[in-house]
Amino acid sequence: MTVRTWPRLPVLPILALLAGCESYAPEPVDLAQHARLFAERLPDAAVIGRDARGPLDPSDGIDLAEARLIALVFNPELRIARQHAGVAQASAAEAGRWQDPELQASFMRILESSATHPWLAGAGVGLTLPLTGRPALEKELAQGVHARALAEARLAETGVLNSLDAAWVAWSSQQLVVTLLEELLAGLQQLETTAQSLAATGRITQIEARTFTLARVQRAAELVQARSNVAVRELELKRLMGLPPERPLTLRSVIELSVRAPNSAERRQLLLTSPRVLLPQRDHDVAERKLRLAIRKQWPELTLVPGWEEEDAQPRAGLGLSLPIPLWNANAREIAEARAERSATAEVLRAALEVATQDLARAEARARAAAERRQIVERDLLPLAQQQIDDVRRLIELGRLDTLLMLDALTRSFDARVAAVSAAVSVAEATVDLNTLFWPELTVPEESKE
Repeated sequence: MTVRTWPRLPVLPILALLAGCESYAPEPVDLAQHARLFAERLPDAAVIGRDARGPLDPSDGIDLAEARLIALVFNPELRIARQHAGVAQASAAEAGRWQDPELQASFMRILESSATHPWLAGAGVGLTLPLTGRPALEKELAQGVHARALAEARLAETGVLNSLDAAWVAWSSQQLVVTLLEELLAGLQQLETTAQSLAATGRITQIEARTFTLARVQRAAELVQARSNVAVRELELKRLMGLPPERPLTLRSVIELSVRAPNSAERRQLLLTSPRVLLPQRDHDVAERKLRLAIRKQWPELTLVPGWEEEDAQPRAGLGLSLPIPLWNANAREIAEARAERSATAEVLRAALEVATQDLARAEARARAAAERRQIVERDLLPLAQQQIDDVRRLIELGRLDTLLMLDALTRSFDARVAAVSAAVSVAEATVDLNTLFWPELTVPEESKE
């Protein structure tokens, strides 16, 4: 009788290794619940934290400084950017690991029926020894990619804060325009009443009296549009702060913005670390690490394959070696691509500094022009418009009532005050343009620790 002898395999160690693998668990997103939470979201001081003046207190109205803190916490774009940075962080934390051992096995059977032990079996475990230090370079590369993701998140924060500053100024200016239109309408209504009385007594014609009605109706339509603009811009502020659109808020208007880098002599030096050059710097750093790793990859890694064989029911231990020879390939293509990428990112970095320097000069010129325009409006135009109204009022006190002259003075005063608001907005917009070149106080990037 023939007895079949099967090879003895290390089944239990293999099963133990497989049991150590992670298992998948689904995690669905409950959008209905999130919609309810979003509708109930409040700028809670316990969540937002504090600013330089102390704990955040939205109960007395939200100013621009508090709105910046709220946006940093709730803005959806910033939350997404931080999650993307978290992906890169998770990759960096697990990078640089050794390759998993590779199980190799072979089975053969002797077809000759007279063989006492017809089965031949062999097994081995391939273990690559990273003698060239490649895992350390892979980890450095992953850390560089993580640093770039952090830079993208910081740039997103800076962009949102800049947009918030610009939107806050636009909303504040529209609030002022609404106030000015309301004051103008009140004056026009008084003039319209006076003109109708004069027309009833025959001192002026109905055509002259109708002029004030036309002016009032026109300004009333402008007031409706201005109030709509305020509502739309308030919704934009809520979007930037990450708050629900239905949430009633008390916002405190402001047009004056501070310059982040007031010392013009130091601005050129600050451009070397400005937001405009941070991402190109990180790209160049990643390219450097890629090239370093690509060059290291041309050196082969040694793979040991300890194993056993069984023949004629006699087990044998053995040791195999695997060592690629860098004769023709030597990772030449990857090295060439990495070197070209490093050159390209270096040129992008230099170009970014040049563009930032040009943008700084243009922003400074715009800021000077806006400041000069504002000075002329506030120093010359506003006093002249007010003087016109005062002169007309003195004529009225002397009994020389000229309603058309009063209408002209009133509208010119309104136009002058709107021009003053526009000039202040131009200064604020120029300040935002200048500030985009430098880091806001809340998002000054930390130096890389790699």
